[in-house]
Amino acid sequence: MGKEVSYSNMLKINNIRMPEPALNGLKISKEKIWSKNTGRVSSGEMVGDVVARKITLSIQWPRLTEEQVALIDKAIDPAFVSVYFKNPNTNKYETRTFYAGTPTYPVYSYALGKYEGVAVDLIEK
Repeated sequence: MGKEVSYSNMLKINNIRMPEPALNGLKISKEKIWSKNTGRVSSGEMVGDVVARKITLSIQWPRLTEEQVALIDKAIDPAFVSVYFKNPNTNKYETRTFYAGTPTYPVYSYALGKYEGVAVDLIEK
């Protein structure tokens, strides 16, 4: 049998392992970026050129400790971050540059020092 690999080894931000996302908590989207001349002409036909394809990683975590939340928050704080993930197009692990959308930090309990449903979108630069 092959070596079992923890999912937390598969997602790194600035070379720091992130906590394991929730079950089904990592969604990978691939957006087409269209040229400026894109649109519909008078016949209704779409015209334009795809100039790039960019990945968005939508990540949501299960219940986390305050320390885990601080780790995530510090990791996504810079303007641009290096993210290591598995690209579904190639089925290979790679590193690309992303920026973070607005993160959410739902408090499960201040008394217990827990958050649940922490989420962020990482958008490829």
